[in-house]
Amino acid sequence: MTQTTGAMVMRHIAPELVPAHVAKFDGRFDELWIVEDCFYAGGISQLTAVLNATSKSTIGHGIAPGPFRNPAALAMEWATLARLYPERLAGGVGHGVDYWMKQIGETVDSPITLLRETVESVAKLLAGETVSIDGRYVQLDNVTLEFPPSSHVPISLGVRGPVSMRLSGEIANGTIIAEGPSPDEIAGLRASIDEGRAAAGRADHHRLTAFMGFFIGDIAELPPPPADIVPGWEASGSADEVVEGCQAMLDAGIDCLVFVPFGDPDSQLELALAQVVPRLKLAA
Repeated sequence: MTQTTGAMVMRHIAPELVPAHVAKFDGRFDELWIVEDCFYAGGISQLTAVLNATSKSTIGHGIAPGPFRNPAALAMEWATLARLYPERLAGGVGHGVDYWMKQIGETVDSPITLLRETVESVAKLLAGETVSIDGRYVQLDNVTLEFPPSSHVPISLGVRGPVSMRLSGEIANGTIIAEGPSPDEIAGLRASIDEGRAAAGRADHHRLTAFMGFFIGDIAELPPPPADIVPGWEASGSADEVVEGCQAMLDAGIDCLVFVPFGDPDSQLELALAQVVPRLKLAA
């Protein structure tokens, strides 16, 4: 297992400012992940802008909400980007935040079924297969991509809960842990994922990507303090304390630790690169 570091492109950065922001960190972090939260910037347009403004880092889609992404359309978009920027795109799909899905009229009775049908269809289309499915939520009739990707696009599920984790192990290349679990809980998540992998007979490596909030300094002095801190998800305080929190996640088996900066993104990510990342013990 090779461990890497990444950085989150924060959702509050206006789209026109994103290219200059990510260019500062291209190649300095192994991966850069965009956010597709309602009702901020669109995921595909952000991916395009970030891929175009960089040349070295892998760019991740974190996280496409399955309920409003038609699988044929999502596969077309990812395939196009993968051909334009080979071997630099990572896909992420999730259930979508329930509150937002209600706002846009896209709630479903079985989120697990929808996610399975969506991701299995996208993966097959990206692999160049012809797909026909008459599912509960996804209907495709003899669909084939005219321009499938020239390089593999790994798909991770951004999910929580044991049932969703088992599904991720069964059908995905990896899992995105967006927030919540502490290092002590990672082993339990991996066990659920491995149940799904065993059921599907998968022997490939299943990648764990963790989004981790951090702040180097006194987080109580942030104006305003972060409203969405989840216990076990955040590392803050001195550089030593942030290093300790990040290393604990890596030691628990995280493949890519993605820094999610509280406060000013530019200054905090620069501090992370100067004071935290060089001190992390990453498996090569």
